[in-house]
Amino acid sequence: MKLSAYYKSRGYRVLLSRDSSYVKADRYAASAIFATGKTVRKVAALESIYGSEINIGGSGVSLKKRLDPAVESCFPDYGLYRHNRYAIGYLTRGCNKRCPFCIVPQKEGRVSRRVASFDDFVPKGQRRVMLLDDNLLSCPGAEELLAEMHLRRYSVNFNQSLDIAYLNGRTFRLLEKIDSRNARFTKRMFYFACNGTNDINMFVERRDLLQRFGEDCVTVLTLYGFNTRLSEDYRRFLMLRRLRLIPFFLEYQPVADVAARVPEDFFDMDLDALIRLTFRSNGQNWEKYLRWVSRLYFLTFGRLYLPLLKIIYRYNRKENIRKFLDRPELLTSELYRTYEKLPDPDSRIAQLANGTAKRSRRRARS
Repeated sequence: MKLSAYYKSRGYRVLLSRDSSYVKADRYAASAIFATGKTVRKVAALESIYGSEINIGGSGVSLKKRLDPAVESCFPDYGLYRHNRYAIGYLTRGCNKRCPFCIVPQKEGRVSRRVASFDDFVPKGQRRVMLLDDNLLSCPGAEELLAEMHLRRYSVNFNQSLDIAYLNGRTFRLLEKIDSRNARFTKRMFYFACNGTNDINMFVERRDLLQRFGEDCVTVLTLYGFNTRLSEDYRRFLMLRRLRLIPFFLEYQPVADVAARVPEDFFDMDLDALIRLTFRSNGQNWEKYLRWVSRLYFLTFGRLYLPLLKIIYRYNRKENIRKFLDRPELLTSELYRTYEKLPDPDSRIAQLANGTAKRSRRRARS
């Protein structure tokens, strides 16, 4: 949106393209956030069409490319997306943490600093503001920013979450006054992050403050698929359940120079304990994590764990379990013989699950 504003101010007509089809223009630009296989394919497709004429940036391509200061200082062109539901931008950039999965210190700076005011990206009359700040609470002057949000009567979405380490009596009283919202601005919500077992004690120590935000008003962003084992994931999830916090599970997406680090001994505990976990809300998001575990289990052991599949498809897309039951190559020969003898789908699932669970326990004991 800033690039669009910059070029429009210089007389250009700007077109936002949602595919790779060729359009004749004087300038071409693209960006990518994550360094996924999809990113690589799309970048290759764009370069095959536009060659050296296109300028591609973003964290998925380079951590060093920056917008020109003249572009960065532009007021965003919200009309590019025909977007007027909320303002979006940064007040601060950088973070003083050294999380191994995160590019922010390398890309944005190792200390959180103020980079803009609300007037730099919030249109007049707009009361909804989505903040993309990396670690706002760690920035010197953060309390003044929180007070300003309250005075301006903004509804604020802390999109990248808040740092639980900086939640204390003072910051709580300031946050409590703010109309903090979910990403759709339909419900009061505060976002925090718990990305490793080291954060568990901080959540437990601040449980009274978290509960004072209100029931079902705290969502905790929980990263998985980077450097935690199943037992470590389970400890975090169990803490969220006991504190009655809403989990939001985020699969690690690779970025430039930071590869995924799933431990080879990820499955270091019985899956049945994980399966018994339930949450009061956000069940479909929980199923996303369980599907990831199921895929990893198959890649690790060469078979599927049927009790896990049964939980995944207990409520949503129930019919999809058949695509696993109807593919004998995913099952051991013993399970397949059982499968052939059972005409009733429900009985088939139950007996397959029982057989797989026994083998899993034998493997654990050995």
